Formats: sequence, C-alpha cells, structure tokens
Amino acid sequence: MLKEWFWIFKKIKSNEQFVEHLPALQDLLDAGQDIHERDGKGRSALEYVFAKPLPCVELVSWLLNQSSFDPAKEASLYPYSVDLPKGHFQLTKANNMMDRLDELMPSARCDLEDITEKARLAEPYLRLLAKFEQAGLTNQYQSGSEFYKQAFANRLESQLQLRKLEAQFDDLCVGFHMLAAEYDSEFQSRIAGAPWLPSSDSAIARANLDVINKDESLKLAFQINFAQLQGRNPVLPSKGLLQVYLQEPDEGEEPTGRCEAIFWTEADMEGLNWVEYPDRAITGDSLAPSGFDVSYRKAGHYPIRWQAYTQLPLSEAEITAAIDKNSLVIDPELYTDLYYDYGLMPRIEARTREVFTEEGTFTEEAYLPENHIAILSYLYTDFGSCIYSIPVDALWGDETDWRQLTHIFCYD
Repeated sequence: MLKEWFWIFKKIKSNEQFVEHLPALQDLLDAGQDIHERDGKGRSALEYVFAKPLPCVELVSWLLNQSSFDPAKEASLYPYSVDLPKGHFQLTKANNMMDRLDELMPSARCDLEDITEKARLAEPYLRLLAKFEQAGLTNQYQSGSEFYKQAFANRLESQLQLRKLEAQFDDLCVGFHMLAAEYDSEFQSRIAGAPWLPSSDSAIARANLDVINKDESLKLAFQINFAQLQGRNPVLPSKGLLQVYLQEPDEGEEPTGRCEAIFWTEADMEGLNWVEYPDRAITGDSLAPSGFDVSYRKAGHYPIRWQAYTQLPLSEAEITAAIDKNSLVIDPELYTDLYYDYGLMPRIEARTREVFTEEGTFTEEAYLPENHIAILSYLYTDFGSCIYSIPVDALWGDETDWRQLTHIFCYD
C-alpha cells in the first residue's frame, strides 16, 4: 500500500489541491518525514510531481524551499552529465525537464496570452533548474535557467512592441494560425477524416447533399466551425459549419482536383439528424498538415484550434512612417519577418509559380486567381501546399456564396 506521503503527492495536480493538502504535508514533515524518501520503485516525492504533464508550481516551490532539501539527492531529474564535453551528444530519457523547457519556449507565432501561459507552465522546471545550478549540478555547456527566462522576456517584449505598432492603424485584417487541438466534437474544425452529414429527410439536407452525391470521388478535405472564430473577422460567417470536399487523388498523386463546398447553418447543426460517413474520408494522410505530429491525428482527422492574429499593412513604408511619426522603438523583425501566408484568411498575394507559355518561355504567375481572396492555405506534410480561395464579391459574412470556392495545389 502506498505510504501517505507519496499518496498525497500523487493526488495533488493543482495549486488549489496543494493548499488543501498542505496541512497534512506539513504535519508529516514536522513528524520527521524525509522529503527525499523513495517509494518501492525508487521514486521520490519530487519525481512524483515532475512525472505529471503539468507539475504544480506551488508544490515544487514548497519542496525546494525546505531547509532539508538537498539538490544532490534529486540530481537524477537533470538529464545531462555534469562533465559532458562541449559539442558532445548524450542520450537522455524522453520528456525530461530540459525537453519540456525546450517544448515550452515561445515561437514567433505565440501571442501575448500564449507566452504568458507557457511561462507559467515552465516555472516549476525553471525553479528546479536554478536549484541544480546553485548546487553545481548542471552542465556548463547546456542551456541554463537564465537563458530560458531571457527567451521568455524577449518574446514578451516583442509582443508588447507589436501591440503598440498595431495600435497605430485602423481596421487591420485578422488572420488565424492553424494549430493542433484535442478532439472536441463532430462539428469541430479539422482537416480530413470521415464527415458527419445529416440524413436526407429535409429539403435543405437533400439540396446540400446533392452537391456531393453526384461524385463518389469527393471526400472531406476540411471543415471550419465558424463559431470557434468568435467573430474576430467580420467578412466570415459568425456561425455555421463549412465542409469542403476534394476529389481524392490516386495513390502517389497530388490533390489537384476540383472542390465542392457545403455550408450548414447553426440551425442545421442543431436541428438535423447527423450521421458519420466513413466512405467520404480520404484514405491515408495525403492532406496531413505540416507540423502536426501523427499523435494529433484522431480517427483519421486532424482537429484544429484557431489562433487569431492581426495583420499589419502590406506596405513596409507605411509601417515605418507610423513608427517614425510616433517615435516608437520597434524591432524591425516584427514587421519584416511575418507569418501571414498560411492558415485561415492568409495573405498570399506574393506567392507565384512559373508557367510555360505558348511562345516557349517561362513567366511568373500568381497562384491566387484574379479578384480572389484566400480563405485557407497550409503546407502538406509530404509535398506542396493548398490554397482555397473565393471571389472577393462572393465573401459576405453569413451571406457568403461558398459554391464559388476554388482549390489550387501549389508545388512548393
């Protein structure tokens, strides 16, 4: 039977639970409990804490601040040999504390909220790493706690600068980064997989289903649940479900066929009888999005969450003029190294391809059709990328004519 000391550590998963169990922990400590005691499998209380996906920061701090805490007795949590020479590689256990810190480092696509949340999740690892450093138990050639803290501070400062810059302009467009998510429901935004469709016992369902019933090669490419966007871009519908079907490519071929779009209103989603259609799922992972590990795949599809971001003006001269006018101190990388060309409502006007002309020469041509606006663009895992676009005059929020949506395969 698990000793009470370890049982409590196994149970605590949040700061609130730590507060609840603190009196019992303190009583055990006052009664002579060794904080470095090992259970029958050789694990200490601190190892119980860091075995969890989200270690409780207050519990970690409480342990580290005990006068009896000896970092050397917990050194197994640090994955590298102290004397590992510079430039040498060492095999380590998966998901160790340094791996987790690297995973939590904010990327260029992280917004202010993401950075704050990642910094919160990194805090227990940073506090333990600092303890090891103070005791001389870390490798001098590996990243230290100050490196990680500075990385968070730099990204935070960049985001604050970016918000000051965005505040200089009115009516900026909003795009959405496409990020991996946990499965939520059949109506969740996602790439590929078996679609859920209503039974054809209503006129609306029959009319919409007629679009794909005439062609068995049409399979679900993606769907967007507009309610997930929370109305951040007014040119898109405020609610409803867009399902886009693509002609399934032959094995080894690129997905270059036509697409068909069906839009279901919120009333349709709530009032119709929906059923899963496995025969409308694309076989394999030909549409798998780049950067989405296979672990994100749920029953053949890739659930999505949308991260809204503001797009600065196209003209760099306009941006620099606003900076100079308002005497802002802005890192140029914030407006010269932008990530607007993928996701939902991307900016892809500059993407071109070489086309062989009848005269026997090559010319550059925009991927985006004339007078079209891009709706979705993303890189495939194995090859190329896609652009789904619609005529500008067909995009009218809840009144959008999705029948005019087109698909283009890009040979990136």
